[in-house]
Amino acid sequence: MTDILTDLAALLRCPVTGQQLHLATPEEFRALASHDADGFLVREDGAAAYPVTNGIPSLLPESLIPITLPGPKS
Repeated sequence: MTDILTDLAALLRCPVTGQQLHLATPEEFRALASHDADGFLVREDGAAAYPVTNGIPSLLPESLIPITLPGPKS
């Protein structure tokens, strides 16, 4: 199913900004782990994501999840 979602993600755009979406990388997925979803479609700028549950992405503006990635360690 991931292959289908990967192909679909290439066609989808963020409904808020129009940016392209991609499947969450492992680092992005860890940053979003507190949210209840099977996966995430992340905006091109990496600042927000949309949840994917049972293979169905929720691209409603109210589903948008801001992403805060940990900064580099000093």
